[in-house]
Amino acid sequence: MAFLGKSYVHEKDENFEDFIENLGMPIERAAFYKSKFQPVHKVERNGDVFTLSAVCPDETKQVSFKIGEEFEEKISPIHVAKTIFTLDGNTLNQVQKFPHGYDVTYKREYFDDKLITTLTTNKWNGKAVRYYKLKA
Repeated sequence: MAFLGKSYVHEKDENFEDFIENLGMPIERAAFYKSKFQPVHKVERNGDVFTLSAVCPDETKQVSFKIGEEFEEKISPIHVAKTIFTLDGNTLNQVQKFPHGYDVTYKREYFDDKLITTLTTNKWNGKAVRYYKLKA
C-alpha cells in the first residue's frame, strides 16, 4: 500500500463524458463533472479505517470505509448507494449499488508515479478511464 498518504493530480480522461451522460444525473450536475471535476486524489488510513478524498477547487468529496464491509454512502442529498471497497495489492475497487438499479464500479490502480481509475456501470457497455500523476 505504497499509495497511502500520496496525492495524485488529474491529467486526462478517456470516455469520461460518455460515462457521465449514461448515469442519468441532472444536466447541471453532469456539466460540473464533465468540465470541473478534476480532483486531487488521496487515500489515508487510520487503523482499519480508510479515507478516500477527491479535492477540487469547487468541491471536496470524502468517504471513509473499512475494506470488505458494505455501508450506505450518501452520494448527494437524495441519493444513497450500498458501497463496498476491496483491496487487491495496489488496486482499490469500489462498487456502488443504487436502489434504482444502477451499479457503478471504480477500479483504482496505483503505481509508483500514477493512478489509473477505470469506471464502468451496468447501464452502459463502455468504460471510462481517468489518469492521474503523482503530485510533486
